[in-house]
Amino acid sequence: MIDSLQTATTAMTRATERVGTAAQTIASSGVPVGGPALAPSDRVDLSGAAAELIGAKSAFALNAAVARTSDRMIGRMLDIRT
Repeated sequence: MIDSLQTATTAMTRATERVGTAAQTIASSGVPVGGPALAPSDRVDLSGAAAELIGAKSAFALNAAVARTSDRMIGRMLDIRT
């Protein structure tokens, strides 16, 4: 049971890192005010970054559900033993 909590928290950490990476990608897509437009080779794939955000959100939510379930199961085991 403890392994499932550790696995879930590790996966939530990775999902958080994925959100950070996607956010950096989106933030880097801005053009300086008054500056020239970005060259085609410098353009950022915003649709890919948005898909990454959605995937990371889903991964985090699913692993949070695993952590909650594991926590409830551990609580019930402790209730049974006492």
